[in-house]
Amino acid sequence: MKKEVENMTYIRIKTIKGLKYKYLVAGKRVGNQVKQKVIKYLGPVNPINKLGKKRTNASLYVKDLSEEEKTELNKSVKSNNNFIKDRARIILFSSKNLFAKQIADKLGCDERKVWKTIKAFNQNGINALQRGKAKGAVPKFNDQIKKIILLHFSKKPRDLNLHFTTWTLPRFRKYLTENKIVESISIETLRQILMKAGAKLKINLNIFLIISKITL
Repeated sequence: MKKEVENMTYIRIKTIKGLKYKYLVAGKRVGNQVKQKVIKYLGPVNPINKLGKKRTNASLYVKDLSEEEKTELNKSVKSNNNFIKDRARIILFSSKNLFAKQIADKLGCDERKVWKTIKAFNQNGINALQRGKAKGAVPKFNDQIKKIILLHFSKKPRDLNLHFTTWTLPRFRKYLTENKIVESISIETLRQILMKAGAKLKINLNIFLIISKITL
């Protein structure tokens, strides 16, 4: 008479068309034989990440929050203005890695409102709490900040120990943010500040090259 042994579970790897996959398998020994049964598929051994795949709205999150932004957002959730309050709550929920649908369910709103708020914050920062261009709203870059930006622009990259000799808008924006001169700034906003101050920009291989020096 064959004697049965209790089930044993272990992970088994199968190779299918050159790729390895993991399965949770239960084995039962009956005499000298072991009968196997797949309980659960555990996925590929080496997952393939598809680079360059466009991010969906379901996985859209706000950028990392600064301490100043966290403070302002926590104040704004207590605002009497529903637009400001809702946007602040959406941003804070998103910073905790909640999906757009999860946030919409919590707030009882449409997912499109969540996506719109997240995109606005990622582009405009804390100014996204304001509806449009509110009258009397404080501009993101006041005259003092613009003067500081122009002062740095007037310097040669080599004088700042940089490895290139010519400013481009992406390079200059990276320099400003990495050196904490501004927290964030879009290419278009930077271009407008420089052009209004008299900078001449030239398109070269789809890159804006700054070819003039501003006199403050």
